[in-house]
Amino acid sequence: MTESVQVFNLSDFEQLAQKKLDAVDYDYYASGAEDEVTLNRNKQAWKKIVIWPRALVDVSNVDHKADFLGFPLDMPFMIPPMAMQRLAHPDGEIGLARAAHAAGVMYCITQQSTTTIEKICSEAPGPKLFQLYMFKDRDLSAKLIRRAEASGVKALVLTVDSPVLGRRERDLRNKFTPQSRGIEIVNWTSSTSSNSGGGSNGAGNAHSATAAHTTVTSVSASVASRVGGRDSGLTWSCLAWIKSVTDLPIILKGVVHPEDAALAVHHGCSAVWVSNHGGRQLDGAPATADALPRVAQAVQGRIPVIVDGGISRGADMMKALALGASVVCIGRPLLWALAMDGERSAKIALEMIREELRTAMALSGVPSISSLSRSLVQTEHDQPPSAKL
Repeated sequence: MTESVQVFNLSDFEQLAQKKLDAVDYDYYASGAEDEVTLNRNKQAWKKIVIWPRALVDVSNVDHKADFLGFPLDMPFMIPPMAMQRLAHPDGEIGLARAAHAAGVMYCITQQSTTTIEKICSEAPGPKLFQLYMFKDRDLSAKLIRRAEASGVKALVLTVDSPVLGRRERDLRNKFTPQSRGIEIVNWTSSTSSNSGGGSNGAGNAHSATAAHTTVTSVSASVASRVGGRDSGLTWSCLAWIKSVTDLPIILKGVVHPEDAALAVHHGCSAVWVSNHGGRQLDGAPATADALPRVAQAVQGRIPVIVDGGISRGADMMKALALGASVVCIGRPLLWALAMDGERSAKIALEMIREELRTAMALSGVPSISSLSRSLVQTEHDQPPSAKL
């Protein structure tokens, strides 16, 4: 018998998904690093931003269309790269990519996907980006880039906030590995890193107890081994190497410091992506809502700015756009939607986001994306607006 449930916002999807998913799988998606300070900071920071709406503005025809790297979008939105989407539902990456196309937004393929680049691109229409981590084995990275090119990907997203893996302690306690969950990272294989997506965390030997004696061991070595052959020595010079391999635009993902944003412009990146990996890497890093205006100021409109992290409402999207973002991403909430009914429920979630954005714009006196301005929002560091006499 099919159960019918109503959802009114993205949080409803998470509550339902938590009941449906195995606890280990839920923890993999939901968790952050260590004490999850940054994970929670991401969520709270958007709530602290105040919107100062304007009155008596004609909002009878709100226009939320946008453009990113020459590709028209129905709204300035992209589904970010998220690993192992078939862990949520058999539709997996193809389901989310199809939902993105139906909503008129972009989809970013993750290197850590459970569906090949080729299959995602052939079975789900619409413009796509490809996110990659740089390997020590440059030939392996070059092969992935060429496969992405051949599949029709429009840009490369180089993730730079993961030279080593953050300590995701829920995964360690749960002994999480892709293999133990019945899934596989399919875009690449390596004899030195067969467990790239989650890795063998060694937690099975983390404790051994008897009535007479308890032995305590550490999982530090196993955490360090879970980088899957990635190059922890990555520097700015890598951008020149990537440009020697491909003509695709390069987007730098994982930037929170304004100096790094300025360097991204200097090194010829086509966009910069404000992200702290959803709080899954460095615990204690700034919230993306706090980093965004500083990055936008450093970039000075020379290249587009993307942002993710803790965004769960259309009003959050509008705040991000007012603070300087060109494209906004919502991640985990779409995984919760995917978990419920695959592609179908992901489409519902995206329509919900669109309606919330349209409503927030109308209630704020913002008839179009181009009419958004920094004066619409007040951060903790801003003075309230005053009349111009």
